[in-house]
Amino acid sequence: MLRDEWVFTYKIETIAEATTSKLQFHQERFKWWKDKKEQVMAKIRADGLEIDETIVMEYISPKSRDWERGAQVTVRDDLKKDLDECLKKLAYHTAFIDDFNGWQQLLAANPDTTLGLDHSDWLFFFGHDNQSKNLYV
Repeated sequence: MLRDEWVFTYKIETIAEATTSKLQFHQERFKWWKDKKEQVMAKIRADGLEIDETIVMEYISPKSRDWERGAQVTVRDDLKKDLDECLKKLAYHTAFIDDFNGWQQLLAANPDTTLGLDHSDWLFFFGHDNQSKNLYV
């Protein structure tokens, strides 16, 4: 039997504990990224906007004025990048929160069951990001 075909039996209670841990991890990360998003939004509101008026607006001649073009208002690229990162991380953690909420409900409905987990199942419930201390996860 090849190791990618191995299956290990776990009590639902053990998997449920791991699910609770993963759910808490993603809820904490979601809160961290939500707070970070609010900080970025406050910075954008305070000093993140750039206004660009056409150079011809400085000349006196009415023929040279480009009133229709007006000014272009943009968000500073660095702040837009930060905001985009926050939104991606919020979406990432929201998806996992939804998944693990579903798993908690399923596992709670079947408390006396055992499940066979393969390597990727084990990583989903017990491994990866809930062990990470990286704040940017």
